[in-house]
Amino acid sequence: MTARFLASLQKWERWVALTAFGLMTALVLADIALRELAHQSFAMGPKLAIDLMIWGGFLGAALTSGKGTHLKAEAALKLWPVALRPWIEALSEIVTGVFCAGLAWVSFHYVAQSRTMGEVGVVTGVPLWISQAVLPWTFGSMAIRHLAYGWLSGLRPMASIEDLK
Repeated sequence: MTARFLASLQKWERWVALTAFGLMTALVLADIALRELAHQSFAMGPKLAIDLMIWGGFLGAALTSGKGTHLKAEAALKLWPVALRPWIEALSEIVTGVFCAGLAWVSFHYVAQSRTMGEVGVVTGVPLWISQAVLPWTFGSMAIRHLAYGWLSGLRPMASIEDLK
C-alpha cells in the first residue's frame, strides 16, 4: 500500500511539474511573439512564468527524492563497517525525513500567514500563497518519502548500500 501511494505521488508530481514547465514555456513564447509581432507585451507573462518555474523546480526536487537521485552523503556511509551501513542509511533517511517535515511545518505557516494577510503579486494580482503553496507540498512530500525509506528499506529507490560493497 505504501509503495502504491509513493508511486501515485510520483506520477502526480511529475504531471504537475511537466504541466508547470509547459505552461511556463508557452507564456514566455507568447510574450516574445506579442512583442516581436504586435509590438505589445503580456505584462503578467514573465511573472507567471517565474511562478510556474518555481513550482516545476520544487516539484523536481521532490521527484529526485522519489527516484533516489537526490544528494546523499555516500562517502560518509563508506566510513562505516558494512554490517552497520543499512542502519546508518535508515537513520540518515529518518533524519532527512524529520528535517523535511520541519521545513514543511514552517513553510505551511509561512503560506498560511501570507494568505491571511492577503498578499498579492504586484504585477499579476495573484495571491502570493498560490505561488508559495509548493513549499509545504514539496517538503511534506519529501518527508513522507524519506520517512518511508527509513522505516521500510525495501521501498528505497536505490540499493546504494549494495553499490558501496
